[in-house]
Amino acid sequence: MLLFLVGETSVSTARLKTGMESLTPVGPGTLMGSLDPALRKWYIPQELYQEYRWEGWEYSNYARNRYERYTDIVLEGTSFYDMYGNYITKGWTIFDWTQEQPGQYGSQLYKNPRFNGWFANVLVSAVSKGEYYTAITVGDEIRTTLTPLTFSKPAFNGMQWDFLSDKYGFTTLASRVSIPSEARPDDNAPGADMTHFTNFFGFRGTVQLGDFTTLGTTYVNAHHGNSAVDFGTNSFKGILSGPRNTGNVTDIVIALFDDSPEDGEGGAVLYSEQILIDGQRADIRPFIEGGIRRAGLLEASGSETIKLKYDITSFSDYDYKLIKKIEFVLVLANDYRVEITSNLQTNNSGEPVFLPVTRADGNVKDGSNQRFVRFQYGLPTGNEIFGVTLEMTDVDGFSLRAEYDVNRRFRRFPNQNYISKDDQALATDNSSAFYVTASKLAYPWFAYGEVFSMDRDYATTMVVGDQRGVIDYENEEDYAFEFVDDNDDQDRYQDWDRVYQPPFDREVFPGLDENNDLVSDFNQNDNLQPDYEEPFLKYNVDPPEFLFGLDMNNNSTIDRFENDHLADYPYKKDHRGYNVYGGAEIVPDVKLTFGHAKEWLLSADKQAQSVYAMFTLERSFPGIGKLQVFDMAKIVKDKIPDDLYQWVQPPLSTGTTQFVADPMLMQNTFVNTTYLGFDFTKFRNLNVSNKLKYERFNQRDPVKTGTEDSWSLGVINKMDYHLPLGKNLLLRPKWKSLYRRNTAEEGTPSEVKELSEIGFLILKYSIYETTSIELGVEGTLFYNLVEEPAVATSDYVEDFTGTVLGAQFANTSDYLGYLITANVGFRWERKAFEGITEVNTSAFLRLFAGAQD
Repeated sequence: MLLFLVGETSVSTARLKTGMESLTPVGPGTLMGSLDPALRKWYIPQELYQEYRWEGWEYSNYARNRYERYTDIVLEGTSFYDMYGNYITKGWTIFDWTQEQPGQYGSQLYKNPRFNGWFANVLVSAVSKGEYYTAITVGDEIRTTLTPLTFSKPAFNGMQWDFLSDKYGFTTLASRVSIPSEARPDDNAPGADMTHFTNFFGFRGTVQLGDFTTLGTTYVNAHHGNSAVDFGTNSFKGILSGPRNTGNVTDIVIALFDDSPEDGEGGAVLYSEQILIDGQRADIRPFIEGGIRRAGLLEASGSETIKLKYDITSFSDYDYKLIKKIEFVLVLANDYRVEITSNLQTNNSGEPVFLPVTRADGNVKDGSNQRFVRFQYGLPTGNEIFGVTLEMTDVDGFSLRAEYDVNRRFRRFPNQNYISKDDQALATDNSSAFYVTASKLAYPWFAYGEVFSMDRDYATTMVVGDQRGVIDYENEEDYAFEFVDDNDDQDRYQDWDRVYQPPFDREVFPGLDENNDLVSDFNQNDNLQPDYEEPFLKYNVDPPEFLFGLDMNNNSTIDRFENDHLADYPYKKDHRGYNVYGGAEIVPDVKLTFGHAKEWLLSADKQAQSVYAMFTLERSFPGIGKLQVFDMAKIVKDKIPDDLYQWVQPPLSTGTTQFVADPMLMQNTFVNTTYLGFDFTKFRNLNVSNKLKYERFNQRDPVKTGTEDSWSLGVINKMDYHLPLGKNLLLRPKWKSLYRRNTAEEGTPSEVKELSEIGFLILKYSIYETTSIELGVEGTLFYNLVEEPAVATSDYVEDFTGTVLGAQFANTSDYLGYLITANVGFRWERKAFEGITEVNTSAFLRLFAGAQD
């Protein structure tokens, strides 16, 4: 039981001064003053007498001493005692999680309305002495991480108990993840009591070994439980109860798939099958459908599926309702994937849901991996991970970080006649994950290496039931708890929709919010037009094509801007590989790096490897400016697709997430990326910025990969000058030139070859310190240097000239403790194409309230 109480500490003292007995529970005593042999009913002086001197026989007259309502603080709240009878306080139960077994609705979770109203859904109880610190935190949204591979959530709903000393540290986590509850609407509203629940527990402990080394151990577990049975009948491996264990298995279907259907060959080959019931062979022959028969064997290649349908009720040796365990033995070969379902493994519509069992390693097509595949049928009941970590920091320039974890997932055979863990047959699936990163710095030399492996079925997800205990096995949004969340932009909200969590983040743009205002830096004013296309704003904001950075997974998207719908592991599941590089700082601010990376899929014959060299120069020249030079050349052979969900801003939209497939441009390619940047700051009030990005793809085997050579070039030059014209007048002329060239698909509408020349002139007059008038003009010359296609397309933009005029009045003042900024303005925009002119206008009155200047 975890119980939080709040109250007035002075209550016990105030009450003891009245002469009443101690508040320690001792039961009613003997009061000698009441031994009066009178027939009149005798009342012992109680609370109203002690506080207001009210006698039961007295006449109440409030003419002189006016009536006072019951508002004295000592009359509020309830008295509470701990499990040993010690008086705690007079106040309110704020949070109470109690699990009583055996008993119906024994998993009890209560949150008082004051949990939200007084404490904003967070309570902390802490104490410290000397070097020892400990704190118990209960909250609905606690940012908690144990390790990247075991537990990491931006909004954990539960309890966290931490301890820290100079040498040791530990963290314990606990939560009932099935309906973790919210604060009740009033004091008398019931809590969320359950019989069939799912609990989560986690632990991490660390010990400091010497001055530079930390050793840690981690354990996390989520499992189904049943409060109607005693504690020993439950298990950390979980049990099936209630709706999860209603009925009997009557039908089982096994599905065999091609694990690499895209190649259309070498899929699952079935040699034989056998069913075992309670450890004995059963004479049940499946109904087989699907597949193609080759050389007397069934094969499922490409989109083909083989289904083995077993009628368990046809088992004649004894009653199928008494079965405790069902196993299958299949002889399989080639690139197979096995999934299974039953009449008890369904969605909310009662349709069967297939869950994975096993799959082949690699993509074997010649039958050389023929093997016996034995597995036991069961429904998920628990998921646990235990592992160790090692961290070394700056030992003579050497640093290391390593983690190794073992994941065990538990399944039990459903049968409504068995409720004990001893009667529900247990099946366990195992997988593991690890990584090691190490670096060495011995100036001017440096080196780095990493090796990793993530099993394809490594899982940090646990299915949870609803209020009734029902589970829809295909609906992750409403029936899944994640140990490690998807939170690519590292804000306070997870990126995927999960039950009993805060609303998921619909605006995910990692790397594109450098000022941390939760708005895309490409649309800072959060309107229906990206800033790089919006009048006046386009001077400072460059199109996304000019973003620059590393692309180590070779999917044509810079790594730090990538977004996906996967848990935030440091490495992807089903991947194994390594990466090493080393180099030297040749002269100050100039580095040369050489490296080699290789990774491969564990479930398919796909690899990605690269040999790369990188040159970087970043140097400031006092009084002149800053120079940045980067060049990376790499030879890549990458056949592993890395698809993404990237933030884009379609027309008439503030932005949305869109699926972006890996274009697979680097299957066998020489890639060279160059970036040059120079900011000139020699003259006061004059800013000059120049950028160049060049990227080239030379295909080394274009016939086999189906790709062609391509290159792209982008050049941006811009300049602005601040010219004060008196005390209150400021003139700001600006100029921006933008050139883009993309020959990826020569001669097609998607080819890009364009030049934009844009001039700005802005005049600002400050009437007062907080009041100003601003006038602006923008002129654009746009040249599309690609020959216009014979058939007009929406992708092709004609040459045009553009003019924008703008005027704005702005005033800032205090109002009711806020800074109110009023903007009144008008904007006129004109684009003149050959034979057609477009005119747009915008008038506005906007008021903004800010808490600070």
